[in-house]
Amino acid sequence: MILIYSIESILLTGAWIGCFIAIFFIPRKKLDKAALIFLTTQFFTWILGLIVVQYGWLEYPVREFSKANATSFLFEFLILPIISIFFILNYPIHKTLEVRILYFFTIISVFTLIEFLIERNTMIIKYHSWKWYWTWISMSLVIYMVMVIYRWFYKQKRIFSI
Repeated sequence: MILIYSIESILLTGAWIGCFIAIFFIPRKKLDKAALIFLTTQFFTWILGLIVVQYGWLEYPVREFSKANATSFLFEFLILPIISIFFILNYPIHKTLEVRILYFFTIISVFTLIEFLIERNTMIIKYHSWKWYWTWISMSLVIYMVMVIYRWFYKQKRIFSI
């Protein structure tokens, strides 16, 4: 028997697998820091996700737990929090301002491009009044806020700097 899988189910399954594999690459010595980043990111993405879906700015036609929640569980509770962990734990804080800005803009831009391509070619996410730049702005703000909380919690210097 031949099983036919949609591109959406292949991408979602691959993302789930990728998230669980990524967890094993978090250094053991930084698990406490990763947990703070993970949970803080989930807090912000949960609120933001509920707002954008409630107002109809975007929707997730193909998603997990479709009867329980209109948002994307995978994106808001796994993908973005894991990206935040690696983004913040590997942030080049001691490099020049130019390097830090390039790091910030590159990571956010790559992720935004991936979401844009997924929106254009699948039914995983559909923009209504949402635009790609809102993704870029919202991701930047969420990661920046999480980074500020992380630096404050661990009593680091330059809490608000990029």
